Amino acid sequence: MMFKPRTRPLRAAAAITAILLAACAAAPAISQQSSGVAPVAVSVDFDAAMRGLSFAPATLDGNLDATMAGNGIVDADEMALVSAILGDPKLDLRSKGGIDHGAVAAAYAQADASAKADFSKLASRYPTAATVGAGYAMLGENSLKSYSAMAASFGAPMKGDYSLAAKLGKYLAHDGDADGDGATNRAEYLSAIGQGRAAYIKAALNPEIKPDPNRQVQSPPVAPGRKLVGVVLYPGFEVLDVFGPVEMWAYVPDFQVVMISQDGGAVRSAQGVSTLSDYSFASSPQLDIMMVPGGIGTQTELNNNAMLDFIRKQNEKTQLTTSVCTGSALLAKAGILKGHKATSNKNFFSLATSQDPSVDWQGKARWVEDGKFITSSGVSAGTDMALGLVAKLYGSERAGLLAHSLEYEWNSDPTNDPFAVSYKRSQ
Repeated sequence: MMFKPRTRPLRAAAAITAILLAACAAAPAISQQSSGVAPVAVSVDFDAAMRGLSFAPATLDGNLDATMAGNGIVDADEMALVSAILGDPKLDLRSKGGIDHGAVAAAYAQADASAKADFSKLASRYPTAATVGAGYAMLGENSLKSYSAMAASFGAPMKGDYSLAAKLGKYLAHDGDADGDGATNRAEYLSAIGQGRAAYIKAALNPEIKPDPNRQVQSPPVAPGRKLVGVVLYPGFEVLDVFGPVEMWAYVPDFQVVMISQDGGAVRSAQGVSTLSDYSFASSPQLDIMMVPGGIGTQTELNNNAMLDFIRKQNEKTQLTTSVCTGSALLAKAGILKGHKATSNKNFFSLATSQDPSVDWQGKARWVEDGKFITSSGVSAGTDMALGLVAKLYGSERAGLLAHSLEYEWNSDPTNDPFAVSYKRSQ
């Protein structure tokens, strides 16, 4: 995420600070209802504020900690929950163990005033930065650190008093429980967001609505006439293993790229970035092309029968089965590479070869094609493999044009393996 100048400021309700700071100052930890101040509806449009910084409200998920790792909930949807509570003066879920309007209103008043002070020097250029900052602060201490770390690079670290907002993290953070029903906000989100934001907010603020454990984010419909390309995610996957190939395949009109994981929902990568999967193993349709990435999580998945069974079952009917990096170790452990040539990350070559010595492991290869199997070497090799797959199906000229359009220098020779020296050293 980064700030980009915009000239349209967000007009926040002028009465927010004047009406609510009195309650905050008189009794900082007490809600409006208990302090005797009449509840007041507060209207805050966090989406507009985020657009004022050229953030993308519909897709941005960069909110967990100072590393800017996502948590599986779109940031604007997290803030929309705060906005809904601010706009409902009658909301009081304390008897259920949940949140109440007064506490949120007092915390937002404090956060809003502090953010305006912290961003005062940037207000002329980024007029909505304070509103966005207050929104992130409302989502708990880690969220505050996340936004503050980015803002610090613009000379505006958030040093004000956000103590009330920090205390609300147990209700409003992704792992908090706004309605006190025992289910985290993230669980409510994954179950309900497929029906839209309003459905998520309703579920998150109604203890009678329990998230369906068998239902995650609404799966996209399979487009008729297109090849379904499925990337199999697991905790600790390597980001470039996944998104290098996806960057290429997503521009092939004949492909529909989807993400799949054991339980569906968000999956955290080795780099700390979370990605939402479209399907669980149970709900996944049959894939035309399957890709298994590598990553530090490979070691765990080698002992995960659910993962190995899914690979075996899908492979029975795939047109092509592919892997990047140590993903080939999982294909080998599943027993589907027997008698075929394959390769893997040269720095971790023994991890793959030890899974099935009967595979004809290639120590020097950027990627290897053998029948319907295409396996690639470490990390960046996956992008070359992905273009090689396009060339296999549609010709080298089309693959080359795709690489050129994305300003990618494609290593189109699968035998040109500059990292094979790592394999030789290990031998």
